[in-house]
Formats: sequence, structure tokens, C-alpha cells
Amino acid sequence: MRKSRVSIRFRVIVFTLTALMILFAFFHSSMPADLSGDESESVMGILQDVLNFLRFDTQLSDHIVRKAAHFSEYTVIGMLLLSCAYSLCRTRPHKYYLQICFFGLATAVCDETIQLFVEGRSGQITDVLLDFSGIVTGTVLMLLYFAIYRKLRKIS
Repeated sequence: MRKSRVSIRFRVIVFTLTALMILFAFFHSSMPADLSGDESESVMGILQDVLNFLRFDTQLSDHIVRKAAHFSEYTVIGMLLLSCAYSLCRTRPHKYYLQICFFGLATAVCDETIQLFVEGRSGQITDVLLDFSGIVTGTVLMLLYFAIYRKLRKIS
């Protein structure tokens, strides 16, 4: 009985986090170009300071920061989607891989479609592909994590 409650709690948490992360992505896509640009410049300044502190001799561009942000947020979404699958079937979450890929791709398409209706923004097929590669990367990372977790759990 106790194990069931923990499982339901975990499921509610990961589904809620997934929804919030998708809303986060959609919110940023709905920002006008000037606001989005200001946000990217702020992040770029922080990242450039970190790189300078670590003595990396490189200059970031707005383009690199934006693309890395897309990939990163969709990697997290992919990780969360696989966590949702894990909450449904702990022994074989990979059986939901096609559904995760479809939902991730649909989310990326919706995200880019939102940008078509925002001043100064444009939806890009290349961004859909970048977002989808983030979904695949996040899903694979979580599959590896859960496989290692299961192995370590058997050992102890």
C-alpha cells in the first residue's frame, strides 16, 4: 500500500513538472523578439563571464545561446517525458519510446508554430529538428540513468 502511494506521488510530480516545462517553453516562444533578445543577451553575458572566469578564450554569439537554450530545454522535456513513462511502467519505460518521440515532436511543432504569430519571431523547421534532437537526447540519457539505477539497486 505504501509503495503505491509513493508511485502515485512520483507520477503526479513528474507529470506536473513536464507540463510546467512545456508551458515554460511555450511562454518563451510567445515573447516578442525584443524581449526575447534582451533575455538572450543577459544569459549570454552571464555565460561569457563564466567562460572568461574559467579562462576559455571564446566569444559566444546570440545565435549559439539561443540554439543551446532550445536544445537544453527540450533535453529536459525529453528527460521528464521518459520519467513519466517510468512512472507508468518501471520495468520497461522504453516501451513508450514512440509515444515520447511523437509527443516531443508535436510539442516542438507547436512551439515553433506559436512563434509564427509573435511580432519579430519566426518558426523554423531547423528549430523543430533541434528541439526534437533534444527530446531524443533527454530520453536516451534517462534510459541510461534508469538502467544504471536498476543495476546498482540489484547490487545493494
